Amino acid sequence: MNEEKMIAYLKGELDAAGSAEVEAWYDASEENRKRLGEVYYLLYVCDRIHDSEHIDVEASLRRMKNRMHAGRRRGMRRLAWRIAAAAAVIAVLLTAGLATSSVAKRLMRPVVVFTQLGERSQVVLPDGTKVWLNSSSRVEYAAPLFSRERRVKMDGEAYFEVEHDPRAPFVVTTEGLDIKVLGTRFNIRNLDNEHTVSTVLLEGSVMAYATGDQSSSVRLRPSQQLLFDTHTKAMRLMDDPSAERSINWIDGRLSFDRNTLSEIVAELKRYYNVEVRFMDPSLSGERFSGEFRVGDGIYHIMSVLQLTYKFTYRVVGNDIEIYATTNR
Repeated sequence: MNEEKMIAYLKGELDAAGSAEVEAWYDASEENRKRLGEVYYLLYVCDRIHDSEHIDVEASLRRMKNRMHAGRRRGMRRLAWRIAAAAAVIAVLLTAGLATSSVAKRLMRPVVVFTQLGERSQVVLPDGTKVWLNSSSRVEYAAPLFSRERRVKMDGEAYFEVEHDPRAPFVVTTEGLDIKVLGTRFNIRNLDNEHTVSTVLLEGSVMAYATGDQSSSVRLRPSQQLLFDTHTKAMRLMDDPSAERSINWIDGRLSFDRNTLSEIVAELKRYYNVEVRFMDPSLSGERFSGEFRVGDGIYHIMSVLQLTYKFTYRVVGNDIEIYATTNR
């Protein structure tokens, strides 16, 4: 029995079938009863800590002093008993906290998924959200043990299909930008060399804002793209009729629509781990369009682009050198 299901049972969030499963497991052995007790104590301790944050300590002290002065002699014996009882409760809570610290660490340990150069991966997060990771990407998900907010940190490029839960907003944080959703499909691209976070919404609704500043949030509608400058924190919203193309990479497709050769080369390097050098810097701004598959290989892609007669290329070891043609 995993701790997440036990916590849901203790919070009353399971249906009848789920509750019956936990109760049958609980009755099966003394070890199971001990484990559920540990989780219960963990929840109890954390709830008490949360409640203590909202106590007006000064007002409570004043009320206690007034009661002590009003009946000091009459209440001394009763006060001593309360102090002893409070000390006993604190000792129990501390013991429970120590006994369940390992449980807390395991429950709050983040889920981390990453891909290497040329790899793609798909994962289902503990909350049911599906995530596809492009090459050289990383996603970290922290289980919301005592918070309703589901939060993910990411680098690289990832496509999300978020499990709908109106009580638990889903927030993706990347390079100073927060994307907050309730249930939707969207793609986020954050590459170190671009200094720009691109968010394309395919379905649903999301709200984007600089981390910690929801007052300047921007709401996206389906088939819209948001560009966030990681240096200036400026945001630019635009329509994107071809939004579905932003996730072509999931199927191993590479789509270029008037991209510069510099952008195309940067994308190819992510998949093929090949160093590409411009022998004529002016070539980096030339624009190309085309549809390819990752399985085609970098040499095939370069050969097709070369048919435009704007450049030639040469393979040197594991590297590629690009030269300008004389008649471009």
